Amino acid sequence: MVVAAAGLGFAAFGVVIPGFLAVSESIRADLHITSSQSALVVGAAWGVGDITSLGAGWLADRYGARRLVLAGGLMCGTGFAALAFADSFWMVVFAYSGLAAVGRGLGIFPTLMTVVNQWFIRRKALAISIVNTSFAAGAAALLPAMSWSATLVDWRVSVFASGALVCLLTLPAVAIIRSRPEDIGLQPYGAEPDANSRRLVSPNRIEAGGTSGGTATKCSGSKYSGNEFSVRQALVTMSFWMLAIGAVLRTITSDVLIINQIPLLIWKGVPEGRSAYYLSLTYLAMIPFRFGMGIAASLLPPRLLLGGGMVVAVLCTAAVLTFSGERVAWFLILSSAIGQGVSALAWLAVGEYFGRRSFGTLVGMITVCYGVSGLIVPAAAGSVFDRFDSFVPVLLVIGPLQFIAASTLFMAKRPAVSPA
Repeated sequence: MVVAAAGLGFAAFGVVIPGFLAVSESIRADLHITSSQSALVVGAAWGVGDITSLGAGWLADRYGARRLVLAGGLMCGTGFAALAFADSFWMVVFAYSGLAAVGRGLGIFPTLMTVVNQWFIRRKALAISIVNTSFAAGAAALLPAMSWSATLVDWRVSVFASGALVCLLTLPAVAIIRSRPEDIGLQPYGAEPDANSRRLVSPNRIEAGGTSGGTATKCSGSKYSGNEFSVRQALVTMSFWMLAIGAVLRTITSDVLIINQIPLLIWKGVPEGRSAYYLSLTYLAMIPFRFGMGIAASLLPPRLLLGGGMVVAVLCTAAVLTFSGERVAWFLILSSAIGQGVSALAWLAVGEYFGRRSFGTLVGMITVCYGVSGLIVPAAAGSVFDRFDSFVPVLLVIGPLQFIAASTLFMAKRPAVSPA
């Protein structure tokens, strides 16, 4: 399950998100698309994908994720391949911001994460981190590969081959993936059947009583709480809102720094060519940080790692404000790598706190919130720089937002029991 989800996530996410950026300049020049239109295409695609993920999460919880992975993966690949036949701005919008974006939200994220959450109780942190790291690895590997192929051959050949690859990888992935282990008579990894109630429970736990569908179990020696929350039950807990607020603020502040990293470094005195080099290092640094955080989550509570990571991000932002020259790049790399490196821990916390029952829907809700915010805030940061010719006002806002994220994530403790 992990290999299938990670392999498909590597290809689909790497192709559709950074892969398009690698060929966007060629598309813009060939189809005479303006810079603002190109930005609209990317922004619309990210927004449509994130909004679609809300419905996908609900469907995965209710009907299972396997069919969504099949439909979404094929739609994602077909839409991206259709870019090869685009002859106008609106055809690009339809193929990329429409078909490919909906496919990504429907079958890739958060659906693949939902699959992994269904299959694991023990080692969940490692499994989710592997899949989450595959997204970053796909971005780091496929961005230069597609840029090279577009330059060497033609951007139309590059996007068609990339879209076809996603479609081809979807089929074997779906042949392996099952929505839930119970669908084929298995249990989640690390679970044992309770002889009295026939419910699945994790090892080393003592039943606290109650009936299924809202009961809680006490945990000793296992991170899995045994709680299975409905969406309504989760939404009335302070834990969910602390996680949601922290995840949204973590994401939008990280996005602002990554999207504006090159102009920020140039403003700090770094040559343009070196700035692009440091951006590529940022994506590479995310890979060990994402995987390492997953390993650390097996030893420490996710909220401590999330909050601690954001404290480091605050210190890096203060250093960016203080220093100049190329050493600023290393603080930005560290800040972005940690900010993105802890991303899987938020989804891990959702799974551990609220169980498997409504995981897809809850993750979809958070994804929509930071997806919509991510469309507005990074663009607003760029506008502030255009107006003041300085990133100081932006950084003076980013730092406090990172501190609020750290505080809320530290406070996001596990709910004691699910409400009746």
